[in-house]
Amino acid sequence: MAGTEFQTDPNGTMPRIVTSEDVLGGDPRIENRRIGVYHVYQQYVEGNETPEAIATSYEIPVAEVHIALAYAFSNHEEIRDIAVRNQAQYEELSGDRVTPDDIN
Repeated sequence: MAGTEFQTDPNGTMPRIVTSEDVLGGDPRIENRRIGVYHVYQQYVEGNETPEAIATSYEIPVAEVHIALAYAFSNHEEIRDIAVRNQAQYEELSGDRVTPDDIN
C-alpha cells in the first residue's frame, strides 16, 4: 500500500524538491518523479485530501507528500504564480475544447 513505507535513496538521503526545464515546464517537483509540488498542494488545499490519500493516489510514500507540502507552504508566492499561470493556460485552451454539448 502506498504511503506505508518510506525508503531513502541509495545514498541514504530523502527525496528533494527539484526543478528541470525539461520536466513539468520547470515547475518544482518531487525528485525522480513527474509529480509537481503544485499538484500535491492543489489536492491538499483545494481538494481537501489528506496526505495519506494523496500518497495513495500517486502511489508514493506519504513522506514525499509532506516534503512537497512543506515546500509549497514555504514558497507561497511561487506556488501562487504557478496557479495564476495554470489558470491562464486553461482559459486560453478552453476555447479549443470539445464538450458533449458540441457534438450533435
